Amino acid sequence: MRTFLPDTNAIIDYGRNRDRKAKLDGAVAAGSKFVIAPPTLTELTVGVVKGSTTHFAQNKAIFEWLKAHSANILEPPRPFMGQVSGFPSRRGNVTSAHHEQRIELVAGAADYADFLKRKNAPGSVWSDIEQSAVVHKQMLDNEFAVLSALAKKAPGSFDLATEFSKTFEIGGQSPDPKIFKDLFSAAFEYGEVTIAKIRAGANPRKNDQGRYGDFQLLFYLAEPDIELLTSEDFSRDITHSPQRSRIVKVDSLP
Repeated sequence: MRTFLPDTNAIIDYGRNRDRKAKLDGAVAAGSKFVIAPPTLTELTVGVVKGSTTHFAQNKAIFEWLKAHSANILEPPRPFMGQVSGFPSRRGNVTSAHHEQRIELVAGAADYADFLKRKNAPGSVWSDIEQSAVVHKQMLDNEFAVLSALAKKAPGSFDLATEFSKTFEIGGQSPDPKIFKDLFSAAFEYGEVTIAKIRAGANPRKNDQGRYGDFQLLFYLAEPDIELLTSEDFSRDITHSPQRSRIVKVDSLP
């Protein structure tokens, strides 16, 4: 049995592209498992808010698919990295149950107006969900600002994996940088390439903001059974990491 982690575009295609929908449905019929990453749920939620009434029916179909796989929601990237590396780290209190509730808010709504009504139901932790697009924009601004700051440093003056590993310090101990880099090799190679692109004049915040979401998803390849399912081409950005063999194109599925 294969385990697929679909990226945001792969899931969006499920609601828009009949052929790719058939690919994903076929994989499920063949016994494959789909796991869902919280960063992808966040991006899809932003799509629901931005799509409003006009695209709600399409977005509802996507969230109905997510609901079918909601038992397989992964930890957010940082807690996941902490589990894998043996240095637990959690920021925030959002749980899998909260993500399941978010999916149900969309999947169970009759229309966009009903979705907005349901968000304020007793027990809802998503009463401000209509602010998702604003919050996500602020997060992207902050994260790309960090990457831009790193790009201003002289090439070779720092190692991304080493600097990242220091943020997992517990009691004066942090993950061994080499082991840490090997565990998350695809993500760090992709991150280093992104920094190099910014240093060379690229502006991914404006022209390729999906790179940050991709960066987050690549950390999950530390789990050897997971295959990242995508319609994107990573071949020019990830050329050395052995994890690149587990980046699978949707169109390659039977």
